[in-house]
Amino acid sequence: MKRSVALVLSVMMLLTAFTACGKKIEPSATAAATQTPEATETPAVVINPLTGESVSEDISSVRPYAVMINNISVAQPQVGVSNADIMYEVLAEGGITRMMGIFTNMADIDKLGSMRSLRPYYLSISLSYDAITVHAGGSEQAYSDVKTLGADDIDGVRGSFASGTFYRDKTRQKYGIEHSLFATGAGIIETTKQKNFRTEHESGYDTSYGLKFSDTAADQCTEKAAYIKSVYNTSKSTSFVYDEGTGLYTAYQYGSAYTDNNEKNMTFKNVLVLKADTKTVDTYGRLAVNLVGSGDGWFCCGGRYVPITWHREGTDSSFTYTLADGSALSWGVGKTFISVIPSGGTFGSSAVFKETAPA
Repeated sequence: MKRSVALVLSVMMLLTAFTACGKKIEPSATAAATQTPEATETPAVVINPLTGESVSEDISSVRPYAVMINNISVAQPQVGVSNADIMYEVLAEGGITRMMGIFTNMADIDKLGSMRSLRPYYLSISLSYDAITVHAGGSEQAYSDVKTLGADDIDGVRGSFASGTFYRDKTRQKYGIEHSLFATGAGIIETTKQKNFRTEHESGYDTSYGLKFSDTAADQCTEKAAYIKSVYNTSKSTSFVYDEGTGLYTAYQYGSAYTDNNEKNMTFKNVLVLKADTKTVDTYGRLAVNLVGSGDGWFCCGGRYVPITWHREGTDSSFTYTLADGSALSWGVGKTFISVIPSGGTFGSSAVFKETAPA
């Protein structure tokens, strides 16, 4: 009897072993974790803070350059200006305008200019970006402001600079030597090193410059503006014609397209027309343009426009922009032209917007 019971138990143990061998063994939690692929993080999108365009490396902390550009008719065409991220045009004395380009990158510019002298309100624009100012001379008040405000500047007239930073183009001296001074990007960079200028914004600086960008920025605009004309006075205006195919505005002045060296039309995703209090301050006809506080203006993008308000707390502050309801304005992704015209129609200034461009 005992042998029979033992035999039965032996058979049952064998059957249990065979059953266990046939079972599917689930992997342990540890093994499962080991076999799970590691999650990959999506790389953060890095943009140029002046255009909203994606770039390969983070340049948000890099100080830009603000360069004074000669814009009198006999000094055309300008050279190297298509490299600017933002271009400003403001009245100067004598009924002419000058431009100031804001550049993130100087390394790829072989020739830039022609250069012109600085005025206090152009310096004010430069300081709104914590930029290094590049110019050729200036009014006495501009020189005083550079010193008083501690601005970093590279001056092609009174300043010291690295060899090759500035040079005269003899082919541009037909209408005066003052229209012939050009700079090189490499020379500007070398002078920046020579003068030991800070090349990055200080800690805590708003590296967005108060700007926002959106692919749908044109949706903010309420009226059609396939044609824009920014009138500075009775003798100088700049116009812009929208191209639906490219989504860009092409700039025109002096009866033809505004170009970089007659080789490339100057085109812009955004056009801003800002009104600022402007007055004559001396017998020479020099002007004061108030770019601190607030003022009215218009934002144009995608063939449309909308009224806006610009704001600025102080000389060392960035400009900010709002819509009528107080919400922040978004710029279209791309380059921008900013026209600063006298407020109140002073000097005959005005802004014109049309649904279609004149034939």
